[in-house]
Amino acid sequence: MAEKDSRRQHELWPDTVKVIACILVVLGHFTQSMVKSGFITASAPYEWFQLTVYSFHVPLFFICSGYLYQKYSHVNSVNAWWFNIRKKAVSLGVPYFVFTLLTLVMKAFAGNLANSAELGPLQTLLFHPASPYWFLYTLFFVFLFTPTAWSSLAMVAMLVFSFSLKLIHAIGGGWPSMPYVVDSVSINLIWFVAGMTIAFYELDKQLTFGGALVGAAFLPMSFFAYLFKLGSLAWFFVGLFACGCILSACVTWSRGRSESDVFTAIAKWTMPVFLMHTIFAAGIRIVLVKIGVTTPTVHVVVGLATGFVGPVFAMLAMERLRPLDFLVYPTRYVKPGRNG
Repeated sequence: MAEKDSRRQHELWPDTVKVIACILVVLGHFTQSMVKSGFITASAPYEWFQLTVYSFHVPLFFICSGYLYQKYSHVNSVNAWWFNIRKKAVSLGVPYFVFTLLTLVMKAFAGNLANSAELGPLQTLLFHPASPYWFLYTLFFVFLFTPTAWSSLAMVAMLVFSFSLKLIHAIGGGWPSMPYVVDSVSINLIWFVAGMTIAFYELDKQLTFGGALVGAAFLPMSFFAYLFKLGSLAWFFVGLFACGCILSACVTWSRGRSESDVFTAIAKWTMPVFLMHTIFAAGIRIVLVKIGVTTPTVHVVVGLATGFVGPVFAMLAMERLRPLDFLVYPTRYVKPGRNG
């Protein structure tokens, strides 16, 4: 069996973390697109913000995925692995291919207004995933190669291995000659395994608001790393402290709260927003330019609002026009059998 318990208890803190991470992903991509489109200038505060949020916003998603994987799955046999891979191929593969293709069509139509990619569709889909869909691409390969930990020794071994990969990659300045998937998994596996470690040792029960205060050191650390132009190893530790800060704060906040908490209500929209925010933000930018609106303030306000609100309305429409919601949540309709 790949599932420990299909009736798993809903946990609140991963919802809170995902909401915060999703907001930061949207802000990061949106400000980046505004600079690339020429509507805002790449100033020092912008560069610091990009380096800082990119050090931890997607790692938070990997941590949540690893935590839930270790806590609610049991994948250490061939049958369990095969079931899990089929399930992930559907749940991650369908939205990956659908929304990557939609993005490529928009870029082909809009040109520089949508930050066109230089690679062809096949190269993008199979070997060099577009942002933000590289997360789904990389996460699938992480699942492909990572079993759940069956003992403390196995958990420690995975943690040491993933940290070693990250350290070697950071010290070596990256592996540009390696295929994208090898490079991306090497960088991000540590975050996924960190989430598994939290689940295995139930470390979330030990987190307190004091941990958030310690983790808040990521802010002065990030200023120091930016001012002195430090490398990826320094930014890894910035991200580590930032993740510790946010995880501690979210776990502490969630204790004793009900499932009706505001973050739980918002969390159900994180997947649609993650998948569609760039499409809607780029789409409204194209429309505004086509009708002659080029005021930066208008583009920032309208574009950012559309990036958050557009996916929510799109998801509501998809759910009313079922089975269009299959494009975002394919496992609502396709459930790979354990023996099939």
